[in-house]
Amino acid sequence: MLKPKMIENEKDFCCQNKHNQPIHLAVLDPNLDKEHRLLCNLCMESFESDSKTIGFKKIIQIIEDLIESKKNNLESITSEIIRKLQICIINIQELKTHFMELFDSFIIIVEGWTQSLLAQREQFYLYSFYDELDNFIKNQDIIYDSNLKHIININRSWVTKLSNNLIQYNQDKDKLNFQTLKQHIISITQSNWLQNISESKLKLIDQSIKQNEECSAIAFDSFGSIMVSTEKYDIKVWSFLNGTFKLVKTLQGHTDWIQCLVYSKKQNSFISCSGDKTIRCWQQLNQNDWICSQPYLQHTDYIMCIILNLNEDLLFSGSFDKSIKVWKVELNNNKLVFLYSLDKHHNYVISLSLNQSEHQLVSCGYGQNQIIIWEKREKDDFEFKYFVKQSIQDYGQKVKFIKENQFIWITGDYQTDKFYVFELNQGFFQENQEKTLQFIPNNQVYDEYRFPIIYNKERNLIVVRHKTYIYIIREVNDGKYKIDDKLNCDTIGIFGTITNDGQYLVYWDKKNKGYSSYKLLNK
Repeated sequence: MLKPKMIENEKDFCCQNKHNQPIHLAVLDPNLDKEHRLLCNLCMESFESDSKTIGFKKIIQIIEDLIESKKNNLESITSEIIRKLQICIINIQELKTHFMELFDSFIIIVEGWTQSLLAQREQFYLYSFYDELDNFIKNQDIIYDSNLKHIININRSWVTKLSNNLIQYNQDKDKLNFQTLKQHIISITQSNWLQNISESKLKLIDQSIKQNEECSAIAFDSFGSIMVSTEKYDIKVWSFLNGTFKLVKTLQGHTDWIQCLVYSKKQNSFISCSGDKTIRCWQQLNQNDWICSQPYLQHTDYIMCIILNLNEDLLFSGSFDKSIKVWKVELNNNKLVFLYSLDKHHNYVISLSLNQSEHQLVSCGYGQNQIIIWEKREKDDFEFKYFVKQSIQDYGQKVKFIKENQFIWITGDYQTDKFYVFELNQGFFQENQEKTLQFIPNNQVYDEYRFPIIYNKERNLIVVRHKTYIYIIREVNDGKYKIDDKLNCDTIGIFGTITNDGQYLVYWDKKNKGYSSYKLLNK
């Protein structure tokens, strides 16, 4: 059994006067320094003090008795902890045994899963020329879809095996409760990456075109064969075929970042707006040549958004100057004529949309409760009607009419990540909270205002870029909306659109510093 052991050597102790004599007494005076409390025989002859003294050997014995008592108490405490730790070690060893058995079974299952996918992958490269030629002519992808279904079946089969294996362990109460582990593993097998492998509606076509400078906007002609995009102050014209790009021309004219592009659905013309406060019309002369209109200057700050009506004879533009300008459009003559201004927003205007009859315009301004409804009156001019009431104190940067009497609005702040539906009720647009969608929560970044909401009625397709994700959303039978697929780009710098037929999604993103094109597969 261990005994108290003094770390100093008795022979090294010195009296308060450094006589180099053996120590006989200790002075119990708290005011003395530690080194001045010891006395030898010579010190005792001249020592005077009211403090108590005690024999040196006696105080050593008292100190060691106190240490012994404290030691016994500490040993009792540590012994109990050590006993519990030993039980813990036994439990951990048992746990280790069961985990090793379980992990070994996981490895066997995952290796089998891997081999099944490798075997299926070998089938990807076997094809029939006649079948592929037929698919190419009919613009179908039957072979791809067939292989995709095989992958889905393989994944489902092995997920079932993995789940059953966990259930078997969980049911054996003599082992350990693996319910939490089971749920965790199953959540992994059902996570986004697995869903993207087995059920993605997006097929990557091309990611080869790089562009270091930011692209703020992309637009397509009505046939989806011409794509225009931006690079700082310039506009790039591309030929677009089956999801692949080829640069044709670079157009110059703007003197600041281009914010938005709108392509005509009736002729080979498009309109651009910029941070230089101007709007320009661009008209194609032949395959490679375009002419630019004069710059139209009515706004006094950045122009953030522009939209055309269906007849393409009216243009609406929203700006940092808090106004919406309405323009007469003459695409045949490649020009605009300013008509009037709509001024009710308290902050800059960042999103615009017309309903199907084009009798109502909805605008979204920066800030809280900044959705405005404008209505066409007798002279066909739009006039302010009311601010839309909202249930949340949040700001959003994108708004879009989906139906005559229904529009969607997307939050943009840190805290809320939602898709809200507003419907006409008793003469006013009000939230239908039953149709609200929750996006992936992300309280680290704001939403970027560019990349507006896109709606394709024929394909029941809504594309929403929110923070780092691109969402594919569809309306279901009960009139509600569901997220059909999503793509995480790991950056808020994502700017793009889809072709007018809803076949291809194209975007530029800051992480890849280039363009990506995806084919949107059927439901």
